[in-house]
Amino acid sequence: MSIDERIRQLRELMRERKIDAYIIPTSDPHQSEYLADYYKTREFISGFTGSAGTALVTLNEALVWTDSRYFIQASKELARSEFKLMKMGVEGYPSLLEYLDENISEFGKIAFDGNTYSVKAYKQLSDNIGSRILITDVDYISDIWKTRPALGKDPVWIMDEEYAGYSLKEKIGKVRDIMEQKSFDYSFVGSPEDISYLLNIRGKDVDYNPVVLSYLLIGKDTLDLCIDEDKLKASVREYLENNGIKIHPYEAIFRLLSKIPGKNRIYLDPERTNVRIYDSINSNVKISQGINISTWMKAVKSDVEIENIKKAYLKDGLALVKFFSWLEVGAKTGSLNELLASKKLHDIRKEDEDFIEDSFETIAGYKENAAIVHYAPSASGSKTIRDEGMILIDSGAHYKMGTTDITRTLALGKVNENEKIDYTLVLKSFITLFLARFKDKTNGQRLDALAKYPLWQKGKDFFHGTGHGVGFVLTVHEGPQRISERDDNEFVENMTTSIEPGLYIEGSHGIRIENEAYVKRDFENEFGKFNKFESLTYLPIDTRPIKIEMLSREEIDWLNAYNKKTYEKLAPYLEGADLEYLKGSCKEI
Repeated sequence: MSIDERIRQLRELMRERKIDAYIIPTSDPHQSEYLADYYKTREFISGFTGSAGTALVTLNEALVWTDSRYFIQASKELARSEFKLMKMGVEGYPSLLEYLDENISEFGKIAFDGNTYSVKAYKQLSDNIGSRILITDVDYISDIWKTRPALGKDPVWIMDEEYAGYSLKEKIGKVRDIMEQKSFDYSFVGSPEDISYLLNIRGKDVDYNPVVLSYLLIGKDTLDLCIDEDKLKASVREYLENNGIKIHPYEAIFRLLSKIPGKNRIYLDPERTNVRIYDSINSNVKISQGINISTWMKAVKSDVEIENIKKAYLKDGLALVKFFSWLEVGAKTGSLNELLASKKLHDIRKEDEDFIEDSFETIAGYKENAAIVHYAPSASGSKTIRDEGMILIDSGAHYKMGTTDITRTLALGKVNENEKIDYTLVLKSFITLFLARFKDKTNGQRLDALAKYPLWQKGKDFFHGTGHGVGFVLTVHEGPQRISERDDNEFVENMTTSIEPGLYIEGSHGIRIENEAYVKRDFENEFGKFNKFESLTYLPIDTRPIKIEMLSREEIDWLNAYNKKTYEKLAPYLEGADLEYLKGSCKEI
C-alpha cells in the first residue's frame, strides 16, 4: 500500500466521525524516544523514518514536522508522497499549534490516540486550540495497518549489583524517602528505562534499548508492576516477588490507578504519562506533576557505575581501533561502502563476550552524506568509500558493564582547506569543554554557549544539542540534563554527558567529534565548588585534518596528552597492524 493510499484510507475514517485533523506523534504508551516496530505509526503513515517528528493529516493536507537533524532526510523521504515537510524552528514554517489555529475552524475536531499522547503535550494542545474539540480515543492507524508487527516476547533478565551499584530495595527506599518528604502516597512510573533502572532488570522490547515495556506503581508499602508476564522466567519472577513486588498483567495498570482512594496524592511525570493513564485516575485523587524521581536518581551515576562505564569504553575503544584500521586499508581498494562499514563495526563489537547490542543505529556518513546529522546508510543508496575526503562514524554499544556513544571524523585522504578549517573549529569547540572549569550546578545553557564560542567567532554554528546524558545499559539519550541552548538543568558530580559539537555543510561535508564524560569535582575554595569534565572515552582523535596554526598552545597540549593517554590505555591489548595503526594515530602534533 502506497503512502498516498494510507492517507486516503485515514481520511475516509476521519469523515465517518467528522474529524478535521488527525495527529500521529512519534510515540508509544510510555513516550519513549526509540520505539518498538509495533509503535512506529508516524513512520507507517508518512514514510519518514527519522526518530523524531509529528505527522498531521487533515481532509486537505498531509504534513510532517521535524527538527534540523532531519531536514535533508525528510525532504527526500517525503518527496514520494503528498506529505509536506514543516521545518521546526525555521522562519516561515508555522508550528503544529499555529497551523491548527490557522487552518482548523472554530469547533472543529482534532483527534489522536490517547495511548500515545503525553499529558504535557495534551495540555499544550488544549491550552492553544480555543473552542476546538479534542478527541482522544481514536486509533485509526491500527485500523489501516493490516500487517502491523507484533510486540516482542523476549525474556527479562536481572542486572547484577556488581554492575548496578545499588540494589532494588535501596533504590525503591530512596524513592519512598523522597515521597515521604513531599507527602506523596503514590508515585506512578511509566518510563521503561526508569522502571528497568529501579528494579535492576533489563529486556529487549525495543531495538537499541535493553528496557522492559511496563508500568510501576509505588505506594508507601506496595509495589505493583504491570508487565507482559510471558516475559518473566521463573527466576526473574521469584527475584521480583522476593523484593516485595506484586506482578500484574500489562493492562491492569488502569484498574490499579482507578482504585486509588480519593484524597490520596499521586506523583507522575507529565512527559512520560499518557492521556489514557491520566484519565484512569480517580478524580478525587490529588495529582502532583514533575520529572520522575528516579530520572534524577539515575542521572547521577554511582561510583560503581562510573568504574564499569570506564571498562565498557576500554572495550569499545579497542573495537573501534580495529575497525578504523580495517576501514583505512579497505578505503584504498574501493571495495567498501557505508553499509558494509557499519555492519563490520557491529561484527567486531559482538566478538566481545560482554556485548549486548548496539546502542543506536550506526551513522556512517562519507563526504556529503556526513552533513545529514542522523544519516543511516541503506542497501540502495550506500556511498562507496575511497581514500579521499572525510568519513563520520557515530556509533555505540551496550555492554554488561555500561553503554557507549562515540563519534569520530576521519580524513581518509586529501581534504580541502574548508574541510580543514571546519574540522579544526569543531575540535576547538570539543576541547573547550574539557579545558573548562565550571561552578557546581552550572546549567546546560551556559555550557552550550561556552562550547560554541569558537564556532560563533567565525560565524558558524550547529543546530543539535552539544551533549546529552547517557544511560547505564538503558537508553543512550538520557535526561534530564543536556548541554543545550534550551536546557536549564544543573550539572552535578557523577552526571554523565556526551560532548559532541559538529558542523554540517550540505552537499559537501559533515564533522562531529564526540566523547562521553562525567562531572568530577576539581577543587573547592572560598568562591564555591568547581567541577570539570573527565573523559570516559579513549579513542584517538584524528590530527590529519587539523590546521595547527588555529589551535592555541593549551589546546595542542590537551590533544597530545589525550592521544598519549589513549595509547597507554589501549596498546597493551592490541598487536600487529592494529597496534601500528593506534601508534600512528596517537602521534604528537
